[in-house]
Amino acid sequence: MDTVANDHLDLSHEELGILADLLESERTKLLVEIRRTDNRGFREELRHKLALTEGLLSRCHPNRTQAAG
Repeated sequence: MDTVANDHLDLSHEELGILADLLESERTKLLVEIRRTDNRGFREELRHKLALTEGLLSRCHPNRTQAAG
């Protein structure tokens, strides 16, 4: 995975909460789409996107554990 050195977002608690809500919404949509798709390659792409989304979500709330989907 490519990363950018020294890339940092300064977010207020309210902004962080909105970001977490958006990520949780995307996570839910991805889980549904993964269950519905028949194309193995596309399903793997969705799983990768889900893993990235869950990683970002965990960074928004580091003390919160994600429920297994």
